[in-house]
Amino acid sequence: MTESIKSRALEIYKEGIEHGDRFCTDNIDELLRLSDPEAIYLAGRHWNIFNYERGLDKLIIAGDPEYIHKSGIFWKSFNFSRGIDFFIKTGNAEYLYRAGRFWAGYDYELGLDALGRLKSARHIYYGGKEWKNFNFDKGFRLLMDISDPEFIFYAGAHWKVFDYSSAIVNLFRTKSPEYIFKAGTMWKEFDYAGALKILESEVTSGETWRAKVFENRKWKAELKKIWESSW
Repeated sequence: MTESIKSRALEIYKEGIEHGDRFCTDNIDELLRLSDPEAIYLAGRHWNIFNYERGLDKLIIAGDPEYIHKSGIFWKSFNFSRGIDFFIKTGNAEYLYRAGRFWAGYDYELGLDALGRLKSARHIYYGGKEWKNFNFDKGFRLLMDISDPEFIFYAGAHWKVFDYSSAIVNLFRTKSPEYIFKAGTMWKEFDYAGALKILESEVTSGETWRAKVFENRKWKAELKKIWESSW
């Protein structure tokens, strides 16, 4: 898109604010024809008269996730089904997550299923932490299937619903000394004896984290219990 087209589109948007509804009605076709995503989003947000379906058509054709996302937040009328379908078809995990935070008409089950297919552990974790509605059973299963130790750890630390027993088994399978150690510092339930065996077995990658267990208050207290029970 040339600067002259963008400039003209924004000019029409601003004139619509200044001159009112009649101007908007007379010039919406030209605004949409110019296909500038920012100007279309702004007109849909601030004009009293706007064709929201045609505006969304243009944003989808332009393939601009930012302004589709913003439109879903601020437009008076928005087709949420078409918006989420765009994010799913384009495989955009970031905006599937963001829309779940801000869209009033978001389909949380559909969004979570899509994040699972994309194997985006990061966005599943943030969905569980920040979405208004979240299926923790499904989200947990997806996280375990993806088996990313970083976000298994974070979910255990921050989700309000979490199956620690199953998660410990899956986290230990990753043999990640860093996140096994970190889980021991923050999880409400943890198998310290089992974790210590893995930290000891991972001779090279576990070296740094074996040292840290003697520096962390929670770990030191649990180590003392392990040693006392072994006598």
